[in-house]
Amino acid sequence: MSDANLATVLVLISAFMHASWNAVVKSSSDRLSSMAMVDAVAFILAVLIVPFVAFPTPAMWGLIALSVLVNLFYRYFLIRAYHFGDFGQVYPLVRGLPPLLVVVFAALWLGDALPPLGVVGVIVLSLGVLSLLHLRGDWRAPGNALAAGVCVALYTVIDAQGVRSGQGVLSYLAYFTLVLSIPIPAFAAWRRGGALTAHIRSQWKLSLFGGLTYCAAYGLVLWAMTFDNVAKVAALRESSVIIGAVVATVLFKEPFGRRRVMAAVLVAAGIVLIKGGS
Repeated sequence: MSDANLATVLVLISAFMHASWNAVVKSSSDRLSSMAMVDAVAFILAVLIVPFVAFPTPAMWGLIALSVLVNLFYRYFLIRAYHFGDFGQVYPLVRGLPPLLVVVFAALWLGDALPPLGVVGVIVLSLGVLSLLHLRGDWRAPGNALAAGVCVALYTVIDAQGVRSGQGVLSYLAYFTLVLSIPIPAFAAWRRGGALTAHIRSQWKLSLFGGLTYCAAYGLVLWAMTFDNVAKVAALRESSVIIGAVVATVLFKEPFGRRRVMAAVLVAAGIVLIKGGS
């Protein structure tokens, strides 16, 4: 199997896992506690991996620190976006905008440019995701969603540079996860107190599944970035939006609807074009 095809397989598996752990959080009655538990599982996994990987160089620590900072801003803007708006206003922007920005950021920062047909594929795929968008309601929702989308594009390129630095994917992923997984559980413990403990006792199995798939999903994406173009990987990852829609239809009985069918067709066409431009 060629490196490009291996990267595609890794990203599509990652997209399924990404949709799975998001479904875990979405299905919870207390999403802050669920996200904290997913992060806690990720932290434990990182602690177990750390003894077996190289300690980051100062340059890698700089990238980890920068990525964690951007990730925290992403979570802040995402929370504010959902405070002011609903899923249809927020999620398509947060997931549909980054592939377009990564095409530019990766070319300028990493010198990792896509061929013209690949760029067309990214545009078609992003349009498929963005076709799920509606702009009714408070303008602060899409405003914060746009900011969150920019953050996703930025940390994607930062992380790509990190895993290509020569110390390996596992080293970067372990130490990055170790640092990023502290703030949300700490905040949840402060805000929820005893309710968090009760949530852990009743939902630990789902949280374990969520934490494992969360780490595996991003680890596979980072690994794929060592094999293929960053913008292509970032775009293919957003197929998780369609997988998530299927999961929502099967598990949560949400209607798939014409818009989701159209979005799925555009995303599939985008994937074909991206692969054709390899």
